[in-house]
Amino acid sequence: MRLLICFALAVALFAAGPAGTYKGTYSGSAGASGDISVTLKQADEGWKSDVTFTFGGGDIKTKVTSVSVEGSKVKIVYTFDLDGNELESTIKGELKGTTLAGDYHTKSTEDGSAIDEGTWTATAQ
Repeated sequence: MRLLICFALAVALFAAGPAGTYKGTYSGSAGASGDISVTLKQADEGWKSDVTFTFGGGDIKTKVTSVSVEGSKVKIVYTFDLDGNELESTIKGELKGTTLAGDYHTKSTEDGSAIDEGTWTATAQ
């Protein structure tokens, strides 16, 4: 009976995949760094996400435009305004244990020019 309960718990955890809230930090090649929060939810129509991060002492809200989850790998694309400039970031990460970590690339939505790139890591809350 105990084995059956352990098996059921393992299946439930695996089925949830990377769903949850993760908080951590990011660090970019252009010198930017701060806190990041990523929430992933599985909905009937696919995955949903919310991403916020800090920059220059303020909280930056984003608009998520794309979310893909394949097993333990996650890719989220979002736009945000920074001092009147609309930017787009793509974060990719992989869940290992309770840590979701990977890299990001940010570009201008106006001309597609690269703005920053770096790494991020966040832990399940």
